[in-house]
Amino acid sequence: MDSNKPISDAERSELLALYQVTTQDLAFFKSQQWSLTNYGLLALAAIVGIPQVSNLEITSCIAISLSVIAVSVTLLTGFLLWRLHGSIKERRDRLKRVYARLSDEFRKARGEKKSVRPWEMLLPMLVVLALALVLSVWVIANGV
Repeated sequence: MDSNKPISDAERSELLALYQVTTQDLAFFKSQQWSLTNYGLLALAAIVGIPQVSNLEITSCIAISLSVIAVSVTLLTGFLLWRLHGSIKERRDRLKRVYARLSDEFRKARGEKKSVRPWEMLLPMLVVLALALVLSVWVIANGV
């Protein structure tokens, strides 16, 4: 915050409101990423379970179809995770701008925290999805 140019009470209120909304957005988007990852994994498990539940004999055509569906689910989940990642990055950048405009007292009270890069959380989700896809296709191909 520039000490030569103090901000008005109205500007301070707006900044605090934007700070609160942005932190809520971040929490929401991160929650959505975890939910999406879980639903993607659940969908892969359901695809693998289709032959077992329906006592379906896995022919090569069925195995290919289920594998294509599994790949499609994984790609769609990965795409949506990436879009949420973009929203998270955008909100983090906004939060940095807002934080820089708040008073020294506010920043001292909040304290320093180690910044986690957005991809550090996205990468494990994508790796888990990729491993689940490989396992799913292997199970489908081997009829386990």
